Amino acid sequence: MTPRVLSAVLLLVSLGLGGCRSKSAPTFEPLKLADGRVLSAQTLVRGHSVYAYYCASCHGTQGDGQGPAGRGMRPVPRSFRQGLFKFGGVSVGELPTDEALKRTLRRGLHGTPMFAWDVPDADLDAVVQYLKTFSPRWKEEVPGKPLEMSPDPWRGREAEAIERGRVAYHVSGAGNAGCSSCHVAYLPRAELAALMKKAFGRDVDLSKVDPYTAQVRESDHPVEVDANGEPTRTQKVLPPDFLFQPLRTIWPVGETVEGAPYTPERQREDLYRVIAAGVGGAAMPTWKGAIPEENLWALAYYVQTLVVLRDTDEAEALRARLRGSTMSGP
Repeated sequence: MTPRVLSAVLLLVSLGLGGCRSKSAPTFEPLKLADGRVLSAQTLVRGHSVYAYYCASCHGTQGDGQGPAGRGMRPVPRSFRQGLFKFGGVSVGELPTDEALKRTLRRGLHGTPMFAWDVPDADLDAVVQYLKTFSPRWKEEVPGKPLEMSPDPWRGREAEAIERGRVAYHVSGAGNAGCSSCHVAYLPRAELAALMKKAFGRDVDLSKVDPYTAQVRESDHPVEVDANGEPTRTQKVLPPDFLFQPLRTIWPVGETVEGAPYTPERQREDLYRVIAAGVGGAAMPTWKGAIPEENLWALAYYVQTLVVLRDTDEAEALRARLRGSTMSGP
């Protein structure tokens, strides 16, 4: 089923579940944004039409993520009323760039009901502008500065990059991210303890802890809202295990993404983007500027070695080996 057909089906479901009746299109006044731009009424009318056709059945007519076709979805459809987006191409907490929003619409989100939408560029731009009518943040704050991708410093030195990334992932401080404090670890206990001892200069006893099970984290994304669209219950999130859970902005190598083959290089660049920017409203912080660029890229290389194993026999074998490891060895 194509996204266009699915949208039509969801719209029919929406109408059936909600008992909706046809309504005339609303009128709009020009909207002045905090960055000085003025969105014309014509743009907003077009954006509303696109949103009603493609988006409202899941994201809701009020942009609150409570559309009838999306109520049972996990993760829940995004609420636009907060002006909070996971993949904004900017530092966590800042408003996203238009290009980042268009990127999500063109690509969709892997492993979710958010499909890639093949719509004309003019419609794509109009609906992105229309989304800004849902939250007052757009009238009060300017979008964040786009986080630029630096040149890959590890080209031709992939093995060295992976080794550096292995340390940056599992150790905190001194330019490392310590990703395993939220995500699971991927080293046996003895090897992980040795790595920590080298970094911290002291013994670390992992015999009574479980570094291979992620803990649920709080997020700012609503599951339920009140009559005013304000969150009454937020979604809890589980940091993904790269061996088994799909990543929202990362696709398997060999698929077609935005009309082009998804190569290992493109996959690595997408990993860099999400590690650098973080994930808005979740526990994933912005790492660009917090650790050296070579370590950001090294993390992309290392995480990629895990992503390519997702849902394979090798992934199952690695998980079993990790869970069975002891402080004395594998």
